[in-house]
Amino acid sequence: MQEIALTDMISIASFSLALFGAALCLMQDQNVWPYRILSMVLLASATMDLSGIPLAVENPLMAARLEAIFSVLGLVCVTCLVPLFWLYVIAVTSVTPRIPARPWLHLAMPLIAISIAIATLFMSREGWQSVFVQEAPMPSGWHLIVGLIGEALVLATVIQWAAYLVAVIRALLRYRKRLFQYVSTTSQRELRWIWVVICGFVVFWAISALGLAFDLANTPYKIPEWIDSVFGLTMLVIVLLWGLRQTPGLAPDVNPPAQDDTRYQNSALTDEMAKRLERKLRQAMTEDKLQQDPNLSLWSLSRHIGASPNYVSQTLNTEIGENFFDFVNRYRIQAAQKLLHETDKTVLEITYEVGFNSRSSFYTAFSKVTGETPTAYRKKMSAAA
Repeated sequence: MQEIALTDMISIASFSLALFGAALCLMQDQNVWPYRILSMVLLASATMDLSGIPLAVENPLMAARLEAIFSVLGLVCVTCLVPLFWLYVIAVTSVTPRIPARPWLHLAMPLIAISIAIATLFMSREGWQSVFVQEAPMPSGWHLIVGLIGEALVLATVIQWAAYLVAVIRALLRYRKRLFQYVSTTSQRELRWIWVVICGFVVFWAISALGLAFDLANTPYKIPEWIDSVFGLTMLVIVLLWGLRQTPGLAPDVNPPAQDDTRYQNSALTDEMAKRLERKLRQAMTEDKLQQDPNLSLWSLSRHIGASPNYVSQTLNTEIGENFFDFVNRYRIQAAQKLLHETDKTVLEITYEVGFNSRSSFYTAFSKVTGETPTAYRKKMSAAA
C-alpha cells in the first residue's frame, strides 16, 4: 500500500508541475518557437502521468474503461515525447527556426499510436476488455490486431528512444562546434542541463528496456513502479528549472544574420573586400580592444566594424584561418601574456581584465595557445629576466 500511495502522489505532483510549466511556456512572448515546443513536451509528460493518478470512480467498469483510455493516450505521448524533446533541442541550438528534414519520418510512430487510440474508442465493451483487462478472454479479429500492434509499438518505442537520444547528442555536439563561430565565451551557452536530461533519459530507457525484457521472458522479476515515477519527476523538475529560462544559444544579440551556415555559397564577398574586413577586424582588437568584452559575439563585432556577420565569419575562416572564438581569444591571451610579464596583478585580475569570465576558461585558452599555464609562463618570464 505504501508503494501505491507513493507512486500516486508522484504522479499527481508530476501531472500538476507539467501542466503548470506548459502554461508558463504558452505565456512567453519571446523565443516563441522553443517555448511552444517545450510546452508540447510538458503536455505529453502530463498526459503520460494520467494513468498513474487514482480515479474516484465507483463504477468498476467505468474505471477500467478510463484506465484503458489513459493507457492508450499514454502510448501516444510516449511515442511523441522524445521526438518533441529532440525538436526542442534543434530549436534552441539553431540560429533560426527550421523544419527538420523528412518530417513524415518523425510522425510515423505517433500516427500509428493515434490510430490505435481512435480504434480503441470505437471498440465494444467486450472488445476493449479483451485487449486491456487481463482476466477477460483473449481478443480476436481486429481487436487482436489492434492489441498486437500496440504491443509491437511499445517494443518499437524502446528503439525509438535510443535513436532519438543519439540524434539529440549529435545535435548538441554540432551546436558546441558552431558556438566557436559565433561567440567568444561558450560557458554560458553550452546547455549543460540538457546533458543532464539526456543522462536521465538513458537511465530511464535502460530501466524500461530491462522491464520489457523481464516481461517477455516471463520472469518473476519486476521493476518497482516508483523508480519510473521518481525518474520522471526528477527530469521534469530539471526541465522546469532550466528550460523555462533557456533562450536559444545562438540567438543573435544584435543585427541577426539573414542566412544560416550555408552563407558562403554564392557569396558576393570579393578578395579586396575580405582584405579590408581583415584589417578592420585586427584594428578592432589591437586599437579598440573589443576582446575585453566577455560577451563579445560575432554580431556585436560585425556591427562595430559595419559589416555583415556572414562576411565577417567568412573572412575569419578564409583569410585569417581561425574561427571567431580562437580569433578573439588569441588577442586576449596576447594581452594576458603582457600583463603577466610586466605587472604584479594576480591571475584572477588578469582573467577578467583581458575579457574572460572565469578562471577555468582562461587557463584552458592560455594552455591551448601557449602550451603552458599562466603561472608557469609568469615564472618562466621572471627567470628569464
